[in-house]
Amino acid sequence: MKICFFPHFSFSNRDGATLSMYNIIDVLTSRGHQVVVVLPNENNLEERLGHKEIKFIHVPMYSMRMTIDRLNAASRAKFLLKYLHNQRCVSKIVSLLKDEKIDVVHINGLDSSVGAKVARKLGVPVVWHVRQFMEDDLGKKLFREKETYDLARRAEAVVGISKDVAAKFEKVFGRPVRLVYNGIPRAKYELRDHEILKEKPAKLLLAGRISLQKGQMVAIKAVELLKNEGEVDCRLTLIGQGETKEYLAGVESYIRDHGLSDHVTVLGHSDDLLSLRGEHDIGLTCSQKEAFGRVTVENMMAGMLAIGAASGGTPEIITDGTDGYLYKVDDPEDLARVIKKAVKDPETSRAVAKRGYQRSLDVFSIERVVDEVESIYREVV
Repeated sequence: MKICFFPHFSFSNRDGATLSMYNIIDVLTSRGHQVVVVLPNENNLEERLGHKEIKFIHVPMYSMRMTIDRLNAASRAKFLLKYLHNQRCVSKIVSLLKDEKIDVVHINGLDSSVGAKVARKLGVPVVWHVRQFMEDDLGKKLFREKETYDLARRAEAVVGISKDVAAKFEKVFGRPVRLVYNGIPRAKYELRDHEILKEKPAKLLLAGRISLQKGQMVAIKAVELLKNEGEVDCRLTLIGQGETKEYLAGVESYIRDHGLSDHVTVLGHSDDLLSLRGEHDIGLTCSQKEAFGRVTVENMMAGMLAIGAASGGTPEIITDGTDGYLYKVDDPEDLARVIKKAVKDPETSRAVAKRGYQRSLDVFSIERVVDEVESIYREVV
């Protein structure tokens, strides 16, 4: 089978949605499928997948995701120009793909209408992978949203990465949305014998873009509360790029102004998260509403104790007290309570982390995901 992927626009291609897409592509190509990827921008995705027999088509396009708190007449005018550019790209991509004999178009995320319009002109079925809530997790909405959502409504299959995502878009689209959890390649993320909470201070890690929606300030304030209480000693590492320079500067100034520089470290992006996870005990997911929570599964697979906010897809990954811990979303006091409980009872925490590790292998394997995706391809073709 030949599958054409339309990735969402990403400056880095290191985000969870893109990582999950190329994990699927890796397994598909290893199973003998042919893959074509239409890249909306030239970045390191081709390098990441270059060892496979994959055809890349570079057609510069724009994301149609608008930041909600920056909407004004000027920004809408700019997006109209971007939209018109994208529409001109549809015919170009159709021309480039017409001799490829594509069997199915796989659209990775809610980003623009281009992939669906290309598929319709080629007479090819569409599988649309919804990987975000948009407003709740990204703080964004689509330009000409109705047009894109109407196309998604008519897709041969729509896939959601969590029950919460599927439930939202079943209402939005007025049609069934298939549930397929993300999968993680074990070879790249597993730490088999990671022993946690053996030394003091306890080390916490929060990985992901530094933004309001990802909840870094909740983690920082929880560490501040624990520091002031003095009952447990812990250190927090934030790893990721700032969504904006202004927000990152605000985070760093809070750490400095509140005397937390010895307790909270902010690092940039790292391509070696596995080594970092091996040096930490607890992996945090503090997002206001995580669509799935790939980072949560990665933490579990690395043998860390997973602690996450009880919202979005996170409670579908973590069963509180069994294979991780949950706390009330946006509540630093409750997060501090859970961290303190985990650190003061390391033996129980190690047992919980081991069950989380096993769950990550049993439920969230990439092979299981591709089995389900292949089944959907066969249905729509």
